[in-house]
Amino acid sequence: MRVRDAAIVLAAAGALLAPVAGTASAAQATPQSAPAVHCRLENFIGYYCGHYSGADYTDFGDRGERVKEIQSLLVFSGYSVGSTGIDGEFGRATERAVKRFQADNGLKDDGKVGPKTWHALRTP
Repeated sequence: MRVRDAAIVLAAAGALLAPVAGTASAAQATPQSAPAVHCRLENFIGYYCGHYSGADYTDFGDRGERVKEIQSLLVFSGYSVGSTGIDGEFGRATERAVKRFQADNGLKDDGKVGPKTWHALRTP
């Protein structure tokens, strides 16, 4: 089971256990360490988080919207991108997350986001 699939199953289970009106709020029931990332399925793109819809080669040291998209997709898939979160900077924590994602998905774990890694990040 892929990490994203497990996250969906856990989210569904959490919905079944959601607090009843008048009890603890949903914000209290959500772990504080899990940032909210809103990604959606788009035709011809796959998962899209609102920062960048392309698939250009990206790696350590890059900055900007491309990196924010990668970080968002990683977080959406259950990978931590470090304590600074989605900041648009491809630093060591993002590189480690990319490598873990690549290894977990049968890709060359070089920490560089090329066409194959973009495709895996965007595939439902």
